[in-house]
Amino acid sequence: MRSLCFVLLASLAAQPLYANDAFERLKAKYKALQDGETALPSLTDTVITEPLTTDSITQVMRPEDLSGTIPAGEELILGVQLGKLVLGQVFGFKTESGAKLSLFDMTQAFDFAIETDFDNESASGWIRNPANTFKLSHLENGNWSVIENGRASTLHAQQVSLEDDFYIELGLYEQWFDVSFDADYGTLTLKTQSNRPLPIEEKLAREQRAKDSYRTRNEARAPLQKHDYQPISKPLLDVQASVNASEHSDTSHNISILGSNDVAYFNTQYYVAINDDNEINSARLSGRRYSNDADLLGFLNATTIEFGDIRSTQINPLQKSNTYLGARFSNTPLSYNGGNSINLIGNIQAGWDVEVYRNQLLLTSQFNVTDGQYEFQDLPLVFGYNEIELVFYGPQGQVNRENRSYYVSSTGQSAGEFVYDISFVDEGERLFDQNTLNDNDKHGFSTLIRADYGVTDWWSLSIGSQIHHEQGFEQYDQQSFGSEISLFGEALLSIDSLEQDNGDYEHRYQVDTSVWDQSLSFIHRENQRTNRDDGDINSFESQELRLSGAIPSLKLSYQQSIEQITPDNEEEYLRLTNQIGTSIGSSYFSNRLTWTDRDDGETTGDWQVQRYLNDFFWRLGNDYTISPDFDIQSFFTEISGDMSANTSGRVRWIYDLENDASETTLIASWQPNEFSLTSNFSYNDRTGWRASLLGRVGIGLTQNNSTFFTRMPVSSQGTLSTRVFLDNNRNGRFDLGDRPLQNVEVETLQSYRKATTNSQGIAVLTALPSYQQTDIDIDLRQLDDPYLIRADQGVSIAPRPGSVQTLDIPVVPSLEIEGYVKELQQNGNLANKARVPVLLKDASGTVIKEVTSEFDGYFLITEIVPKAYTLEIDPVYLRNFKFQQGTQIPLTGAESGILEEQNLILRKSFEVHGYSAQLASFSRLESLRGYWRILTKRLPEITQYRYFYNQTAAGYQLYVGFSEDNQEANSLCTLLTENGVDCAVTGITRR
Repeated sequence: MRSLCFVLLASLAAQPLYANDAFERLKAKYKALQDGETALPSLTDTVITEPLTTDSITQVMRPEDLSGTIPAGEELILGVQLGKLVLGQVFGFKTESGAKLSLFDMTQAFDFAIETDFDNESASGWIRNPANTFKLSHLENGNWSVIENGRASTLHAQQVSLEDDFYIELGLYEQWFDVSFDADYGTLTLKTQSNRPLPIEEKLAREQRAKDSYRTRNEARAPLQKHDYQPISKPLLDVQASVNASEHSDTSHNISILGSNDVAYFNTQYYVAINDDNEINSARLSGRRYSNDADLLGFLNATTIEFGDIRSTQINPLQKSNTYLGARFSNTPLSYNGGNSINLIGNIQAGWDVEVYRNQLLLTSQFNVTDGQYEFQDLPLVFGYNEIELVFYGPQGQVNRENRSYYVSSTGQSAGEFVYDISFVDEGERLFDQNTLNDNDKHGFSTLIRADYGVTDWWSLSIGSQIHHEQGFEQYDQQSFGSEISLFGEALLSIDSLEQDNGDYEHRYQVDTSVWDQSLSFIHRENQRTNRDDGDINSFESQELRLSGAIPSLKLSYQQSIEQITPDNEEEYLRLTNQIGTSIGSSYFSNRLTWTDRDDGETTGDWQVQRYLNDFFWRLGNDYTISPDFDIQSFFTEISGDMSANTSGRVRWIYDLENDASETTLIASWQPNEFSLTSNFSYNDRTGWRASLLGRVGIGLTQNNSTFFTRMPVSSQGTLSTRVFLDNNRNGRFDLGDRPLQNVEVETLQSYRKATTNSQGIAVLTALPSYQQTDIDIDLRQLDDPYLIRADQGVSIAPRPGSVQTLDIPVVPSLEIEGYVKELQQNGNLANKARVPVLLKDASGTVIKEVTSEFDGYFLITEIVPKAYTLEIDPVYLRNFKFQQGTQIPLTGAESGILEEQNLILRKSFEVHGYSAQLASFSRLESLRGYWRILTKRLPEITQYRYFYNQTAAGYQLYVGFSEDNQEANSLCTLLTENGVDCAVTGITRR
C-alpha cells in the first residue's frame, strides 16, 4: 500500500511546482487513506518526509492506477499539463466515476473568458473565441442549463456542485473545451490533448516569439543608469610591447599605447606607436562626445561631436570615408537604423588581423593592421536577419570575438525624420605630421555634408556634397543622391548615385527581398573614372543576382551569386561564386568556389574544416584551382588549445606548393586575468627562423581608486566596475559600516560578460560592446548566507567606449512572510480559505509579489526586500467572488527575518432579517437626499438613525433605521407620525 506515497514522491521530484508544505500534507493524508488508518494526519502540521529507497525507486517506475484507491469526496490538486507545458493547478474532489474540478481554476489554467455569478448561481462567457458563447444556469428543479456554442442542454443536479465554486465533472470540460483529458491520480496530473491549438498555446507561442525577438534585438529591460561625461575621468590604457629577433636581422622592439579618458566633458582617445629607433611612427589624437538622447549643440539636437583625427562624413555609401584632421557633428543615431549596408570601424592594436563573418560566412578580412584602426566600409547586409561576427587574431595567437545583429526590412527612418552629418577636414593631414597620408598637392580643406529625410514611413531621400575650399588642388567637388523605398515590408529598393564635377560618376541600384526565408538581392552597378595622368576615361558595368540564407535542417549556410561584368573596351564575362558553410557532426566545413568564363575560363577556390578534438581546436584548409588546369597552391593546418587554466598553445604549419616552401610556427601564451604574455617561434625553409615575445595589459582604476589590470582591451570598449556590499543601514549607499561581499558573480546579461568580486567587493567587467544597453545581474549562491538578496530593483547600463562606469549594488537580508487566508463565517468561526490570491504592494501601490494560498489556506512569500509594503487579498478576487471585504496588513520596512502568523481575513455579506421605518418614494435620488436633509433639520432627534434606500422600478424607496426586532422601528414611526410624516414598519432583509 506504500506505492501511492512513492508515486507521489516521484511526482514531486518531476514537478517542482508542487514542492511545498501544503502538497506534502495532502500526500500524507492520501497515504493514510491508502493504508486504512482511522486517525488521519493533520492538514496543518508539517510532514517529515522519508528518503527514497532503492525499492521505492523501482516502484516509482511502475505507477499504478490509483483512481479507485482515493475515496470519493477527497480533495484533489491536479497539475494541468499540455505537452511539456504546465498550465497550472486545479482544485477539485474525487467522485465515484472520476473527479469534479473547479470551474474557476480550469478557466484560469486554459485562459478562457468565463465569469461566475454566485448570487444568481450562474456562469457565462466564451470559450476559445467570442463567437463560442457559454452560459451555465441553475434551474428551479435543481438541474442545470448549459448553452455552449449555440447548443442548449440540461445537466443533472449531481453533475455540478455549487459550494465556494462551481465543481463540474471532468467529462463535461472535455466536451465544452474540445479537448481530451487523461487524469493520472498516481502523479496527480491532468494530461491534455487538443486537435487544434488552444488560446493558451497561441498566447505562449506569441510570448515565446516576443522573447525570441527580444533576444534578437538584444534589449535590456531594467532602468538605465546614465553615464555622463566628466571634467576629468580616470584614464584607461592598453599597453602592448614586443621584442623581435630573426636569423638574418638584428633584434628589434616596439611599443604601442592606446588610451582614453574624459577631459572637459569630452572623451579623449590617443594612440602612439614607437619603433625600434625610439621614434614615433604612428600617432592619433581625437576628442569626442556622443549622446543617445540627441541633446548636444542645443537646437541642432546632435548625437555626435568629434574633433582632431576624425572619420570624415560619408556623403553616400559609395564614397569611402577616411581619417583626417578636422571636426564633425551629426544627429545620426548611434546604432544601426536601417539600410542594406554598414560600416565597421574600430580601434585595434598594431599587428592584428580581423575577419568579418555574416551568418557564419566569411565576407572580408584585413591583415597586419598597422595604424591602430580597422575599417570595413559598405559591407553588404542581406534582407532579414544578419549576424555579424568580427574575429580578431593577435600576432602571437590571441583570438577575440565580437558579435552584432542587424535586421534589414525598412528604410530605418520614419516620416518627417531629418538626419544630418557635417564635417570640416584638412584632407591628407593628421594632427601629428609624422604620418602624412597623401600628397598634399592633391588635397586641402573641404566641407562634407549629408542630409537624410523620411518622406513617409516607407520612403526616404538622401543628398550629399563635398566642397573644396582651396584652389590648385587636383580634387573635384562631389554630389550624391540616394533613396530607399520599403515595398510593404517585403522588399527594399535602394538607389545610390555619386557624381564629380569632372563628369566621373558611380551609380548603384539594388533590390533586396526574401523568398521562402532566403534572402534575394539584385544589384546593378555602373561607374566612369578619369585617369588623371593621361586623361583616359574608363567605364564599368555589372549586374549581380545574389541568393543567400540557411537550411537549418542541414545545418547549412550559403551564398550564391551570378554576376555579369562589362569592363571598358573589353568583352563582357560571367562570374559565378558559391560559398557554403555547414556543420558535419562536430566539424564545421566551409568552401568558396569562383568560376568565370573570361579568357579560357578559370575556376578557383579555397576550403577549410575546423573542429574540436577534446580540449583542442583544429583547422585544416587549402587554396586550389580546378580549371583550366587542376592545381593546389597551398594548404595549412593548425591545432590550438589550453594547456592549463591560464596557458594555451598553438602549432601551425603552412606549405606553399608553388614555391616548394613550408613554415612551422610554435606559439605559447600565458594569459592570467591581469595580463597576457605570448612567445612565438617560427621556421621557414627559405627565410630561416624568427622569434618574438609580446606582452599586453589593460590598466584602469576602480571606484575606490584601486588599480586593476586585465588582459582584455579597455580603451576602445566599455568597462564596468561593480561593487557588491552588505547594506547594513539599508540606505542603498556604500558607507561606513557596510561590508564588501567577496565571491559574488556579476554578469552583463545581453553582452555575456562575467566577473567575480574580490576581497573589496569589486568585479571589473571589460570589453563591453559600446552603447549596447545591458542588464546587470548578480549571483549570490556562493555566499554563506542563503537569505541575502539584492536590495535594488535591477539596473542596466549602456557602456561608453574608453570610460569606466561604476556601479554599487546593495545586498540585504531578505524578508519572508507566511500566514493563512481565513474566511469569517456567519457563526463567527474562521475557516481556512484555499486558492486566494495574496498581493504584496509597495508604497506606490505596485504589486511586488503575488502568491496563491494552498488548499489549507497557507501562503508564503519569499525573497522580499525589507521596506514599506501592504499585504492584502487581491481586490479583483474579492469582487468576482462577492466577498464584502478583506483585511490589509501594513509593513513599515523595519521588519526582518520571517514574519509568521500574518493572517488575512475575508468575509462575504451576511443576510440579516430585521425591521425598518419605511418613508416616502422618490423618482430621483437627488430628491430623496434633499428630503432627508429637510427632515433632519425639522426633527434633529432622528439623526441618530442611518437612512438607506432601495431602487425599484417605481423609483427610490427611503428607509430609516434597522434592527432585528420591531421595537426600534415602532418607536421611530410613532415619532414621525406625531410630526405629520407618513411612516410604516416594514420587515426587510439586508446584507
